[in-house]
Amino acid sequence: MKNFIFLILIIMFAVSIYSFEISGSYLMELSGYERTFYGLNIIFGDKSLLGVELGVFSPPDIIETYEITYLQPTVFALLQIPFGNVKIFSGVSPIIQYYDNSFSLYSYTMYLIKGGLSIYLGPIVFTGGMNTVFDLSFQQTFGIYSAYGQFGLRF
Repeated sequence: MKNFIFLILIIMFAVSIYSFEISGSYLMELSGYERTFYGLNIIFGDKSLLGVELGVFSPPDIIETYEITYLQPTVFALLQIPFGNVKIFSGVSPIIQYYDNSFSLYSYTMYLIKGGLSIYLGPIVFTGGMNTVFDLSFQQTFGIYSAYGQFGLRF
C-alpha cells in the first residue's frame, strides 16, 4: 500500500511539472489471438525525452455486458524524440493483468514493447504505433503483434 501511495504522489508531482496527454485507444492484434481492445492512456512528460504512460486496456465485451472480466493495465517507460509537432517514441512495460477478480504479473520475463509516432495539432494528438511481447533474452517475440491508434488531448 505504501508503494501505491508513493506512486500516486510521484504522478501528482509529474503532472504539476510536465505536460501530459489523455488519450483513448483502439488496439487490434494482427497475430496471436487476433483480439481487439479499447484503452485509456495518460502520458506524463509527453514532449520530453523521457516519459511515463499509464494505461488500461479492455476487450469490447466489457462494454457489451457491463462486466469487468479482464483488464490489462500498462505502465510504459517511454523514450521520446520530439521534432516540432511530431514525436517518435518507444517504450517498455511489464505485462499486468486483472483476471478472476485479482491483479497479477503475467510473467517475470515477458514485457510489452511498443513504438510509434504522435502528431500534435494544437491540443489535439493523433498517435499510431505497433507493439509486441518479448522476453528478457531478446530472442523471441512470441508471434503476437498489434497495431493501435490513439486520439487525445494534450495539456
